[in-house]
Amino acid sequence: METRLCKPTSFVRPEVRQLVPYEVKHMPECVKLDANENPFPWPVGMREDLFSEKLMFNRYPDGMAQDLKNAIAEYTRISSAGILVGNGSDELIQLILLTFGGLGKSMIIHPPTFGMYQISAHLTDTAVVEVPLLNGLDLNTEQMLKAALSPEAHVVIICNPNNPTGTLFSREEILQLVRESGKIVVVDEAYAEFSGETLIPEIENYPNLVILRTFSKSFGMAGLRLGYLLGQPETIAWINRARPPFNVNSFSQKAGILALGYLSEYQVQIQSIKAETQKLYEGLTQVAGVVVYPTKANFILFKPGDPDSWAEELLKRGFLVRNMGVLPTIGKCLRISAGLPEENDRFLRAIREISMGVTGV
Repeated sequence: METRLCKPTSFVRPEVRQLVPYEVKHMPECVKLDANENPFPWPVGMREDLFSEKLMFNRYPDGMAQDLKNAIAEYTRISSAGILVGNGSDELIQLILLTFGGLGKSMIIHPPTFGMYQISAHLTDTAVVEVPLLNGLDLNTEQMLKAALSPEAHVVIICNPNNPTGTLFSREEILQLVRESGKIVVVDEAYAEFSGETLIPEIENYPNLVILRTFSKSFGMAGLRLGYLLGQPETIAWINRARPPFNVNSFSQKAGILALGYLSEYQVQIQSIKAETQKLYEGLTQVAGVVVYPTKANFILFKPGDPDSWAEELLKRGFLVRNMGVLPTIGKCLRISAGLPEENDRFLRAIREISMGVTGV
């Protein structure tokens, strides 16, 4: 029988060919200020509680994650029927577009914003309509509403506070989009615990409002990949149809439940992170030639004279920061998230050295 070898390349979908992989540097020897994580360890006792649980890893997890949804319901004051949990926000974004997007449909975003929205759109054959932020910071509500008039437009995604700018958008502007766009409006509130602002109470008023939340940031669970959606039960039920079975593992489910039992301890961490972010912000503003953007999240966007050189010098000093490249209307920028207090002090010393032209070792 004739052997017929083939190159897998010839079968790759065009949409995948166009994608640039979402890659992050793994440099455990560095101080990680590049990923907007909570730098603090879990509250005392939480790890021990988790490992004392009798989890049966030879069995599938609860496919509906009901205990976790009940805990989230108590935290958010939303009925558990209006909650969907996912394997990180990335999976949930894709589920939203699998449900409401697809071939012949489009999604409206406001660059600069979180890059996974576009990646998920390409993977689901959903077209992307970009309405750039005014001055790189403010929603262009008028143009977003105009874009939403298109019959192809099905989904609007607003990141609030916005990643990477840290901007907190006007509550009324977002609600105007919810009321007047006539489309599914997804508000990504990954950093809401830091901003103290949320649209969760508005869910009962708007069936087209979906809110995206995560345990990765304020709850320090980035390594476990756990997120959740909030919406009216009927809206969530439709998205649930696209969800694969057993999408969230038993370990992450239990960790999420335990984390919500340590709210007071996490609140102390959140307040510390906010104070450290403010310290970094003030330190950066004191460096000549550096533009620093106000933030309501746990990270800061800033623009030194030569971002590429700064990123290189910081890496030499053991600090991993996010080089954002060229952002619409803003230009080349770097982004840092708050580390531990002593790490932030070292970082501020490092930027003062770099600003004075001191070369890293």
